[in-house]
Amino acid sequence: MEGRFLLVDNYSNYASINGEEIYNRLKEDILTLKLKPGQRISENAIAGEYNVSRTPIKTAFLRLKGEKYIEIIPQKGSFITLLDIRYIKDVIYMRAALEMDMLSGIIDNGYTGKVVALLEENMAEQRQLLSSGGITPSAFYDIDSAFHYILFETMGRRKMMDIIQDCQVYYTRFRLLDTLTTARYSELYNEHENILCALKAEDKELLKKSVFDHLHGNLQKLAEKIEGEFKEYFVQY
Repeated sequence: MEGRFLLVDNYSNYASINGEEIYNRLKEDILTLKLKPGQRISENAIAGEYNVSRTPIKTAFLRLKGEKYIEIIPQKGSFITLLDIRYIKDVIYMRAALEMDMLSGIIDNGYTGKVVALLEENMAEQRQLLSSGGITPSAFYDIDSAFHYILFETMGRRKMMDIIQDCQVYYTRFRLLDTLTTARYSELYNEHENILCALKAEDKELLKKSVFDHLHGNLQKLAEKIEGEFKEYFVQY
């Protein structure tokens, strides 16, 4: 079939896959840190893994390079881009300010009851995931993101949250590094609960503290590892 290639799965069966799917799988592997920051990747190796020619791999690499997921260094090879901690800190600062603005608007416009009900549904999903025994960083990340999307959607600012989420090349990988390495799911759940309780009370000062603690918590928890175990994952200034 034109434009299709073959992939050998773990059961040694052949399944069709196209260039777009290869690109999406590589991007997912980068976002979920299966391919780690700074790791060298080879067109030949990936072509062999997917049992395709180098042509669709080269195309995928160029797309990923354009989106800053990989860098291609002449005479050296291709590498997963490092995380930029200064960029990440600025995204967190921006997100905290915007999220507090959304919460203030929810209270001022009389939307508290509506939002509390939606957040409580999300919290129930979080509890279910926590008790399932099959929790993964990406699964929790999706529900975590949905919790915050509710605030932006209520104020008609979903696109604003989309813009923040588009900072995946650094920010999403950093958040997943946090949940992957610390597995602090219960702590994150409790932080969401603190935000919800402060919203119920319509206490803006408590909300500001709760949002700050939640969004900056990953920086605080990973501070030592960023300078030690994970130092090679980050751009050094």
